[in-house]
Amino acid sequence: MASTSAAASRQSTPAFYARRAPPTRRVCCRSARAGAATKPKVLVAGGGIGGLVTTLAMQNAGLEVKCYERVGAYKPWGGPIQMAGNAMAALELCDPTVTASVVRDGTVTGDRLNGLLDGNDGGWFVRFDCRKPSFDSGLPLTVVMNRYDLIEKLRARLEPGALTQGLEVLRYEELPGGRVRVHLSDGSTDEGDVLVGADGIRSRVRSQMFGAPPLEENLDKAVDPSIRDAPRYSGYTCYAAISRITPEDVEEVGYMVFLGANQYFVSSDVGDGQQQWYAFIKQDPGMEDEGIDKKAVLMEKFRDWCPAVCDRIGAVVSEEVQRRDIYDRPPTLQWCKGRVALLGDSAHAMQPNMGQGGCQAIEDAAALAQELAKVGPDGVGRALAFYQLRRIGRASAITGFAATASIANTTYRRYLGSNPYEFYSAIPGAMNFWAAVEKLKIPHPGRIVGQIAMLGSIDLILKYITTMGDQRESVKGLLEGQKQTMRKLPDSVFEMHGPWGFAK
Repeated sequence: MASTSAAASRQSTPAFYARRAPPTRRVCCRSARAGAATKPKVLVAGGGIGGLVTTLAMQNAGLEVKCYERVGAYKPWGGPIQMAGNAMAALELCDPTVTASVVRDGTVTGDRLNGLLDGNDGGWFVRFDCRKPSFDSGLPLTVVMNRYDLIEKLRARLEPGALTQGLEVLRYEELPGGRVRVHLSDGSTDEGDVLVGADGIRSRVRSQMFGAPPLEENLDKAVDPSIRDAPRYSGYTCYAAISRITPEDVEEVGYMVFLGANQYFVSSDVGDGQQQWYAFIKQDPGMEDEGIDKKAVLMEKFRDWCPAVCDRIGAVVSEEVQRRDIYDRPPTLQWCKGRVALLGDSAHAMQPNMGQGGCQAIEDAAALAQELAKVGPDGVGRALAFYQLRRIGRASAITGFAATASIANTTYRRYLGSNPYEFYSAIPGAMNFWAAVEKLKIPHPGRIVGQIAMLGSIDLILKYITTMGDQRESVKGLLEGQKQTMRKLPDSVFEMHGPWGFAK
């Protein structure tokens, strides 16, 4: 079963809702600014969530820091971000004030039922109890918040001059004497002791570090896979929107992944009567959106799926649907070179199905700030080596989880004979044979094995993701309650009934 009695025993007094003894270690606190002259000066390329959290963490650790962001004005785009307990704990290390604001204004989904469902009939395939790993580690439950709102909260905490918008770091050079100089898009330069490349999956900093040509900045353009160190296309395009819809089970169900062959559908409650959803469809990259009715495309692709999926798609207009090709990067053993470090998507871009892309960037920021706060300008190389050592294994593992989950999500088949693989079309009579087999409604062996594997491993996977690796002991019980009273659902809600492989 997905839930255990341990979760129930902690349900009434989870550590998240009661402030406990002070943490054993707090590096990213606001230290004496007078000591900044003896600390490294940090330059940050990119002012997304990872870059802003990094800038704030450095500022609060007493380091001089300057962040350059390409866009002149942030716009409400990208939908909500899911912040699991590991991200909330890392954010608390970086800035308790922002964390308290997120706790106050976010929507809690980690106290509800989450899991995988059959896309056709909407039945549960695997139920997740996300409460248990949070309670066991003393870390917060998952919170969902609008990306734009989070960015504004981070910006509001930065000191004047820490963030410059409308300027992009085009390239860098390492200078004699242990300094690094960045060349900006307006022709000006800046110098520091360390450069952090937080400029996304098409990072200019990364391209230069690995000796690769700069990538096309337009995210709607397909990436040439022959380019050195190019991101790899996942094979899937993501359509995303927010539906103004309140499901009947909204107080019981938070996050759902509906499975199917060559496509899957993810939906999460984001509060205020809204459901954020993502439809992943197998197709070639770089398709043009002009003149395309994206809602109609989705209604056709998911026409035979359960009402929960069709209702969410039907509740939006086509203009509200955004589309983005999904790329990731295979794990690399090098994030740092000289006085330059990569962070977030520039280091470990991952597929979004685990909801950990932004979470891992926040973990990066906390770890990097901790290491740089321990050294002076001459110790930057040592600090970056420890940062890489601390983070590279964990981020690589979660990148692998996300890639594996994508394969599992889109190879799901309900019955033997359902959605035959494409190569069968070249074999005379094969498609008719599988159509006849499907009518027998024999459970697909892959479905049986997949459910057994998931039920046997999901608790360990969730525990690994939620407990934040080597930093978990320093952040237990730091956060107080959210505006919503924790839902106290009975354990039966999280239970699967029947033998593994056939459980419902």
